[in-house]
Amino acid sequence: EPLSIDEAFLDFAGTERLHGMPPALVLARFALTVEKALGITVSAGLSYCKFLAKVASDFRKPRGFSVIGEAEAIGFLAEQPVTMIWGVGKAFAAALERDGIRTIGQLQRMERAELMRRYGVMGDRLYRLSRGQDDRRVDPGGDAKSVSAETTFDADIGTMAELVPVLRALSEKVSARLKKSGIAGRTVVLKLKTQDFKLRTRNRQLGDPT
Repeated sequence: EPLSIDEAFLDFAGTERLHGMPPALVLARFALTVEKALGITVSAGLSYCKFLAKVASDFRKPRGFSVIGEAEAIGFLAEQPVTMIWGVGKAFAAALERDGIRTIGQLQRMERAELMRRYGVMGDRLYRLSRGQDDRRVDPGGDAKSVSAETTFDADIGTMAELVPVLRALSEKVSARLKKSGIAGRTVVLKLKTQDFKLRTRNRQLGDPT
């Protein structure tokens, strides 16, 4: 199930007989295969639910592999900041801090009713995710919302003269995929990752789909 342009969920439930090995080993081998085939770094996380799989994937970036089991989930989460919970951005984290709440462990000690009284529907999410409760299934369905192409260089590049030809080739690759699928796009997005793994994006909306 795609999560973003470079992230996705995989459901390994019930696949041990198929692969002849546990999911952790399958995932580690998959990450290495992708790295060798595409020349990019891969972060992977394994857990019993989507929320914690995402947390595990982010935990050791840019090239890490973490596993969070159900037995240790609550203890692991208790020590983490509230910003680790989906939907808790800077503004909401500041609101929680004004109430004296900085860690997920503090949320774990609060009742659902109290959290919902203070924060409405978001309070229910705080209650569930702080306890590692996330019953959303991996859903591979749905139409693709974007078509993209990217590359990673062997060495850092910092001049337009070197970047422009690569950008043109990537643009032509995207164009070919759009034509093959018989679809058109209206918003063009340019993504650049710096040597310290910071991501910069720019987008421009066209007058007509192309």
